Amino acid sequence: MSDGTVSFIIPAYNAAGNIGMCIDSVLAQRIRKEVIVVDDGSTDGTAGIMKKYGKRVRYVRQENSGPASARNRGLRMSKGSYVAFVDSDVVLPPGWAREALRLLGPKGIAGAGGPGRSPDRSMVSRALDGLLMGETCPSEDRLIGSVATMDIMYKKGAIKGMSFDESFRSASGEDPDFNFRLMKKGYKLVYSPRLWVHHRHPMTLAGVLRKWYNYGKHYNQLYSKHKDLRGPGYYARVSYMPLLIAFILLSFVNAAFALLALAQVLLLFMLYVKKGIEIRAGLMIIPFSAIHTLKQLAQLTGTLMGMKKRGGGS
Repeated sequence: MSDGTVSFIIPAYNAAGNIGMCIDSVLAQRIRKEVIVVDDGSTDGTAGIMKKYGKRVRYVRQENSGPASARNRGLRMSKGSYVAFVDSDVVLPPGWAREALRLLGPKGIAGAGGPGRSPDRSMVSRALDGLLMGETCPSEDRLIGSVATMDIMYKKGAIKGMSFDESFRSASGEDPDFNFRLMKKGYKLVYSPRLWVHHRHPMTLAGVLRKWYNYGKHYNQLYSKHKDLRGPGYYARVSYMPLLIAFILLSFVNAAFALLALAQVLLLFMLYVKKGIEIRAGLMIIPFSAIHTLKQLAQLTGTLMGMKKRGGGS
């Protein structure tokens, strides 16, 4: 395909409930494009939905191998000068692709992406939108080390010869690993609030906790590959749960350790209260702080279990 074409790659697994809206939003982007859907072994009605798109979408099915494998399959199939990865539960607003192409103009910029906003409103989604999904993020663009692959566009030349690490079997650390390797090649990534998308993240507290527990399980795997990027935040994260568990166990010997365990959790809660004040959470500040504290504890528990499975923090 000629220069300027964008290859949209959509990995899909049991995505029947969302993929139609995702594909429609991609097809509506007013640019030269090809659309590739990689069905990662879906067992629902995903394949049936794809039939209505005919030749407008290149559809391929593979055995379930994880999102990293699905993205790699799509990347090998792509012919465009640019590659955009879009998750099947994402809906792009009009003009998203044109704005991404504009941001990719400067030399040295390899990729551009943005935040997600839930199209539905609940206490959980409002809390997540407020911090994780960038609903209240600064209005200016900024250079960062990694952007989530739920919605990101890359220059094809910048990622030539690269692939996602398929040892990350679930959606976890495969995208920051990819971006960290890109950064080490000397490229930069742009995070722009103008590249926001609708993203159907978990709407229930149980769903959020499961998701972030799974993220945590692969945290140490990511930083075992990138030891040079370990900083104070990494060591604080991997030591948090062992220290908390030690305080709880020692509280059976001396009740003073129970106070230390409580103080450790309260400190985490107060950090989110501070963040809630910064983003002007208003009446949502208590549920906002509570939901993010529980989310963080789930992720830290996953981090501990991931370290245990890998045999330590090497």
